[in-house]
Amino acid sequence: MENLVQLFYDWEIQQLVLLSFTIQIFLFFTGGLRRRGTNILLRFSIWIAYLGADMVAVYSLGYLSRHADAHPLAFFWAPFLLVHLGGQDTITAFAMEDNSLWLRHLLNLVVQAVLAVYVFWKSIGRHDVELLVSGTIVFIVGIIRYGERIWSLRCGRYESLEESPGNQYELQMNDSRQRGETFKHSPVQEEITIDQNTDYYNTVCLGLRSMPTVFSVFVSRTSEIFNNVPVDTTFYFGDRLDGVKKKLKLLEICLGIMYGDLYTKALVLRTRSGIILRCISHICAWVAFIVFLACHGGRYSRVDISITYLLFIGGLSLEVCGMTNLMASPWTWAWLKARKHEKLAWFCWYLFSSNLIGWPEKKRLWSNEMGQYNFYGWLGRNEQQQPSSFNQQCMAAVRQLAALFGVEKMKLLWMSKLLEREHVKVDGVLIKCLLDRIGLLDSPKALPNLGPHLNLMGSTFDMVTIVLHVLTEKHLSKYSPSDLEGNEAAAYTNGLVEDCRKLSRYMMYLMVASPSLLPLEQSSVAVLERWQQSRWGSGCTELAEWIADALQPGQETLEEIKELWVQLIIYAASKSRPENHAAQLARGGELLTFVWLQLAFYGLIGSNRARIELTNKSSKAKIFYAMHSPPEDLVTT
Repeated sequence: MENLVQLFYDWEIQQLVLLSFTIQIFLFFTGGLRRRGTNILLRFSIWIAYLGADMVAVYSLGYLSRHADAHPLAFFWAPFLLVHLGGQDTITAFAMEDNSLWLRHLLNLVVQAVLAVYVFWKSIGRHDVELLVSGTIVFIVGIIRYGERIWSLRCGRYESLEESPGNQYELQMNDSRQRGETFKHSPVQEEITIDQNTDYYNTVCLGLRSMPTVFSVFVSRTSEIFNNVPVDTTFYFGDRLDGVKKKLKLLEICLGIMYGDLYTKALVLRTRSGIILRCISHICAWVAFIVFLACHGGRYSRVDISITYLLFIGGLSLEVCGMTNLMASPWTWAWLKARKHEKLAWFCWYLFSSNLIGWPEKKRLWSNEMGQYNFYGWLGRNEQQQPSSFNQQCMAAVRQLAALFGVEKMKLLWMSKLLEREHVKVDGVLIKCLLDRIGLLDSPKALPNLGPHLNLMGSTFDMVTIVLHVLTEKHLSKYSPSDLEGNEAAAYTNGLVEDCRKLSRYMMYLMVASPSLLPLEQSSVAVLERWQQSRWGSGCTELAEWIADALQPGQETLEEIKELWVQLIIYAASKSRPENHAAQLARGGELLTFVWLQLAFYGLIGSNRARIELTNKSSKAKIFYAMHSPPEDLVTT
């Protein structure tokens, strides 16, 4: 055992350097996956690697400063650790809060650079000049790469976004006729003639041109939003289903670009200074490698030489991959296209539209999932619900154990919110309903079945949400699977049932997982705990169940319930804050973010249009709509 411990200490620095390099490879290839996934294990792994990368590199530099004499070639690895501290192009920040720590990273750069210089200073006179020159050049690469990371973090913090005029998103593409499309840009209007064979090409162009508006939305510059809405999306896309797909793709592209600017080095690498620094970094890396090849490494161990070769070759390979990602950027393609570099632009478009590294038309740029949480099932009122997933089965077992030991059920709510959450795919019909309804807010729908009960649902957003959730779950229990099979009408009814269930549980998921996205008047934890343990909550639940029992099952009732949920989601999106949506981009994206951005494209974010709650305390049961006041004649009794 002692021999194994001694062997570990003898090879400690080699293990640390290899571990640091391995973490960098992992971060490069997985850093962008969280944009399209909600897997908790994947996010946890990236988070551990993101935190561990700096810890391992800093500890290794500290170790070298104290034990450089024990390993003759180890001093040469110090600048490589600076390169590792510079991070990878695919991830500079794990969350928005990391961008605010750019000053800490700047101080860390100074400290670690001094440590690396100290290690080199101790090695002067004991190594070949070629080796020292090669190491010095790698040191320059490390300073540049770490500087890029600090620059990216500073640009990605929310304060910097608010201070920026948004000039980085201004890009003119005035002449692109050779592909069969025409773009005529003017400050007032965009006229777009669509070639059916180049729909995705036009969508990407429109996404790039929409970025000034998207940036204004994210920094809450409402006046710029209304004055510079890039295009009438209804005119461009029409009302067809494939038009909704194009709307979604446009939103995906805009949010994907915004994700890159907030969480990667994309924004820095779009600037002239960033490109120059990256070119210098590439050239220095290759020169350092060539100089190292010219050295005579006979007096160093083969293992140390092999590790050094691995660091060089692996680092250069990541540089090439990073350059390829830069070429696959829509901004690189648009920049080359605007300057008539047609062959390079074609190559960039080929990379951009490829399935391997690009953003092809059929590839989702977000998770395409919506969270689900059944609070009514947690209350124990839904007898038909059976544990389906492994997490739900674990929660059922925990409940049974808690009952045996006399633990109150309300104390397990926090565990239920973690274990009983799940995600389902967002189907095209559901997202079409949400996006299309935004364009029809001036066309209110009558609710003859639910209208008389709206004034009973409460006066606050959180109460309305929970009451409507209980009502929905209770009413959907009237539809058995056997009754929803067979003819076309049954299939349509089944679709309505699923849509109502998804929307209901999605809003409850937001309440328990992302309450900052909702316009809540008090803590969601306090609301849910009060609901499950007080007579008030029990009375509200019984009231919602009574309303559900009073509703007759049928397509008309389901359509009204779905309409209410759609209005509630649009209302929540209109009230949400942009910084919360920016944070959601690093978590796989949120359906509410797409609704919020689509509202902005219609000029409905921060506008002066009347916004009212969905219910009130009047004696008459009016129909209430998000974003505008309904005509007085639309009243149900």
